[in-house]
Amino acid sequence: MAITIKIIAITCNGEPTGCPECTSQHIEYNARGPFEGWPSWGWCTSCNHSWEDVLMTYGVINTIRTTSTGRKKAEDSDLFSVRLPNGWLVEGELVPQVTVDDVRRASQIYWNKIVKPVVRKQKNKAKRTARKAVTGAAKAAVAVPAAALLKADWETRAGGWADTGQSIACPVGCDKGVFRLDSTIHDSPTVTCGFCQGSGVDPSA
Repeated sequence: MAITIKIIAITCNGEPTGCPECTSQHIEYNARGPFEGWPSWGWCTSCNHSWEDVLMTYGVINTIRTTSTGRKKAEDSDLFSVRLPNGWLVEGELVPQVTVDDVRRASQIYWNKIVKPVVRKQKNKAKRTARKAVTGAAKAAVAVPAAALLKADWETRAGGWADTGQSIACPVGCDKGVFRLDSTIHDSPTVTCGFCQGSGVDPSA
């Protein structure tokens, strides 16, 4: 049976060890049984160097895989400690496997860093919109009675006269306050009526 372990830290008798080419401790060991004494194949994930390791046998790799501490919480490390056939003590840490607590912590970080600020922003925007609506309604509530009072005051001052919405056209014959001159130009030139001052309405009415 083929087994694989991935290491991110390793010591031998308390001294750091690793890739024979670049000394990196990021190593992947691949071993194949069934004999425990068969050497494993080491591969450095940093420099891509590979080698046959006669000390890290199939039996040693299998022991590390089955006796490492594992992880239950996000802050845990997957540690191992194993004695080689020659008596040397090898200790280290395996690449962490994702746990439920990792997912929970990641979800919490995602919520706090990404989702929550967006939700807060939307809430604040909704509050601002609501405040504007209330302010607008309040202004309208004040403006309508004020307009009614002004209208009543004007009608009183005007002796009961009320605007019917109708106006008398300028009597001099202008076209809505201007005289249009005949011309071959596409946009005919115009002259403002001097009587109604361009309003088109009889100012004396």
